[in-house]
Amino acid sequence: MRLSNIKIKNFRLIIDAELEVDENTTLIVGRNNTAKTSFIDCIDKIINGKSFSYDDYPLEKRNDLYSRVKEYMNGEITFDDFKSKIDVISVDFFVDYSLDPQDAYLGALSPFIIDVDESITTALIYAEYAFKMDEKSFKKLMEPCCYKEKEFSPNDDEIIATFSKNFARMFGLSIYAVNPNNADERQLKSLSELEKLFPFYLIPAERVLGEDGNQNDNSLEALITGYFNVEEDDLDPDVKKEIKELKKVVEDANKNVQKQSDDLLSKVVQKAVGFGYPNREELQLAVTTKLSIDEQIKNQTKLAYKTDTNQETLPSSHNGLGYKNLIKIQFLLAAFAKKVEQSGAACIPLLFIEEPESHMHPQMQNCFAEYIEEYLEKIASIHIQTFLTSHSAHIANTVEFSKIRYAQKTLNGVIYKDLKQFADTNKENYDFIKKYLTLTRCDMFFADKVIFVEGAAERILLPDMISKCDKENLFSSRTYKLPAQYYTIIEIGGAYAHIFIPFVKFLDVPCLVITDIDSVSDTRKKAYVSTATKTSNSTIKWWVKSAKGLPKTYKPILKDVLDLSNEEKTIGKCHIEFQTSENGLCGRSLEEAIKNANRTLYGINKGCTEEMLEFDDKCKTDFALNLIFEKPEYQVPQYIKDGLVWLNDQDVLS
Repeated sequence: MRLSNIKIKNFRLIIDAELEVDENTTLIVGRNNTAKTSFIDCIDKIINGKSFSYDDYPLEKRNDLYSRVKEYMNGEITFDDFKSKIDVISVDFFVDYSLDPQDAYLGALSPFIIDVDESITTALIYAEYAFKMDEKSFKKLMEPCCYKEKEFSPNDDEIIATFSKNFARMFGLSIYAVNPNNADERQLKSLSELEKLFPFYLIPAERVLGEDGNQNDNSLEALITGYFNVEEDDLDPDVKKEIKELKKVVEDANKNVQKQSDDLLSKVVQKAVGFGYPNREELQLAVTTKLSIDEQIKNQTKLAYKTDTNQETLPSSHNGLGYKNLIKIQFLLAAFAKKVEQSGAACIPLLFIEEPESHMHPQMQNCFAEYIEEYLEKIASIHIQTFLTSHSAHIANTVEFSKIRYAQKTLNGVIYKDLKQFADTNKENYDFIKKYLTLTRCDMFFADKVIFVEGAAERILLPDMISKCDKENLFSSRTYKLPAQYYTIIEIGGAYAHIFIPFVKFLDVPCLVITDIDSVSDTRKKAYVSTATKTSNSTIKWWVKSAKGLPKTYKPILKDVLDLSNEEKTIGKCHIEFQTSENGLCGRSLEEAIKNANRTLYGINKGCTEEMLEFDDKCKTDFALNLIFEKPEYQVPQYIKDGLVWLNDQDVLS
């Protein structure tokens, strides 16, 4: 059995979101402020029975809540109507047990299976944090906020303050087993039953590593010394023998120290007896010390590091945080696995790891993402479903597409997009996109906006061009201008950019394509724009057919390209720009467009022709670097300005 699906309603930014859970590892990625942590917090509070706060109630629902309060307090609706109209925080857990034999022991899942239909192999658990306060108590609480001198005069600020202070009193958690085929058929269940079904463990993003020299319950040093408290039968066979030997050494040391201490201190005490005492013979003193080496080891054990060639050690602070972070995660995972196995119940353990990439270099991140499932299988006989949240392109592009859930913030709240759905509906492009993302480690999953460019020259120049456009005040239409927005520049080439358009649409991210017109003759040889008849650019040809609704078999001519209107250059949230006529001429590449816009800098101001603009150098990167460092006063070509202004003006949320 496994958790197959989670639905969350009305928790912070999550208004109505569904997340399909992978059998092994589910990776949640997305831009900042897309409720990745909120997802974990919600599950944590439900399973562990933690109180929700007023801050957990979504802002989008609060005005409606206040309106209902005022309607009730003014006698416009009944108390039952008031309760029924309040949106509740809720979570649906769907458990798939189709792979288990019909006579299998379902353990902790059994209380939540209430249907008698053997064809049903899904259990539904519904948890809600709903209004629970009785009418008398609620009315007494709200009267000072709504009535002044017996007149109905509601004060919104006072209502807000009352809800904020008393939210945990007003609302309470209820858990139900629900018939998947009949939502009205439900049975109330206990929190303990839910906890037994879903053992929950969280490794938060903020992990204490004992770097300050002080231990606490979560420090790495405390985890290591915790072996003194572990029962030998619960230890991993690989370390059981060593821990047993360690305990024996400590036990013998304790006995020796205590005996020597008893003997020496008893002699000292006996010599001291009699000073001021009335009867020495009646006073018999002995000393029993409670010195404990194991306690000293627990309290004083510090991490240190040494090499194979030197017996001297260095303190923990001299080693990188990345390695300590990795070691701590391993200890925590092992501890959770042992705890689950000790319960002895058939259950569905849920492990949540926030930002495992903390302090890890890229190669270490890759190794972690590849090894996590194998490691869990090694240390635990009970299957553990793992949830990761990450801002790392290295982790995102290492994990299989089918395991990734893209958290997207919309005007209606956060939603989770299953990349497996994209793979299933875009099979012709899926393999290419997956391989490209993996090889380049690009960060499309975390960007507000995307810019596709031809090659290295554009990638080098574009940040500088954005800065120049900003200085020209071309981005003034936005409070947060393009330089302050999180955009990513992806070098993909004119032959492949269009392949990414379906993926960009799936992510629902504004996208700008800057490419070359690549004019050619009928024989497909390079030609000036004024004499050319076609374009060799695959992306432009795709765009012309898509924008004009032409059949796939249609072969666009250069006139079709040049006739594209500004409206036709935009498809959904995607926009394309290529070289246009400037100063009476049109270059066929970025380099030619730059020379055309900066004729004086290149000494071709008088009598300029297309031939003078032609770029024949072998290295475009050198051209770009020379432009930045030798000709910093250059002007940005108009087509790039147009594209960047379009991108600046696009809304991120939809």
